[in-house]
Amino acid sequence: MDYKITKTVFGEKPEYNLPKPLFLEEMKEEGLIKLFDKFYDLVADSDIGNFFPQDEEELEKVKAHNVKFFIEACGGEKHYSNTVGHFDMIKAHEPFSITEKARTEWLGCMEEILREFDISDEAKKSFWEYLETFSKHTVNVNTGLKLPEDIVKV
Repeated sequence: MDYKITKTVFGEKPEYNLPKPLFLEEMKEEGLIKLFDKFYDLVADSDIGNFFPQDEEELEKVKAHNVKFFIEACGGEKHYSNTVGHFDMIKAHEPFSITEKARTEWLGCMEEILREFDISDEAKKSFWEYLETFSKHTVNVNTGLKLPEDIVKV
């Protein structure tokens, strides 16, 4: 599986597809919970850890809240909508100064964790493409960072 990260064009909001149901079928809800538990532990210790609570109890709340969103985005039960109602994930990121570099770090953490799971490349690819494209919507700081024209590899 090739985890490509394409450059964000600041201000563009590219269309994205939700992951194929195959991802949730192979991961199951329990697998997604495990994935996001490991992911948020890694990202909280990363260069963008300042975006996440450093208090263990608060980080656990973030994990529980966000995994509901991703279960639903992957075609699972509507735990998120039933608990929170409609929620605009893009607006939720507005209070944070998210650069292309921060996005790349976030995706790098996800790549590291996804590699640990024994599911098909097709399922991983579907989830990765969703995250890679959707994450472009969260970049809200134009740093003028010069990146290679085609692909940035973490």
